[in-house]
Amino acid sequence: MAQTTHAGPATRAPQLRYVRTLNCAADRLWNLITTPDLLSGWLGSTVLSDTQYGGFLVATGPRTQQTGIVTTCEPPHYFQAAFNDPPHHPTTVLVDVVPAQDGSHLILTQAGIHASRVADYDTFWTAALDRLERAASDQVAVSRADDA
Repeated sequence: MAQTTHAGPATRAPQLRYVRTLNCAADRLWNLITTPDLLSGWLGSTVLSDTQYGGFLVATGPRTQQTGIVTTCEPPHYFQAAFNDPPHHPTTVLVDVVPAQDGSHLILTQAGIHASRVADYDTFWTAALDRLERAASDQVAVSRADDA
């Protein structure tokens, strides 16, 4: 007689998803999210540390930085990156750019977040995406995120 074993309850790490409609063309949005100088203006000082393999470093505060690597990229539509979050497991960020009739849509999903970090990431992404929205609309000049 065959025996069936049941796995324990499935657990998924929390994720955050943001959908923003921006007042700019999709190609401008792609540049804002992938060009280090423009990215630094709304996300935090960004350095491509290993351009051959997609490595990067983002300074998100005075003494805070995130490192990671781009794992998938299909310009100008989407990219996926693994962000290091010691001592927790790395998280995955997927960013999609979707052209719209008047502007473009940005869909950002961060998955694999440790439960204790969800509020921190939500605060970070909400503020960063607000700055991106302003930069995309040209309402204000893009200022360095670490000055905001």
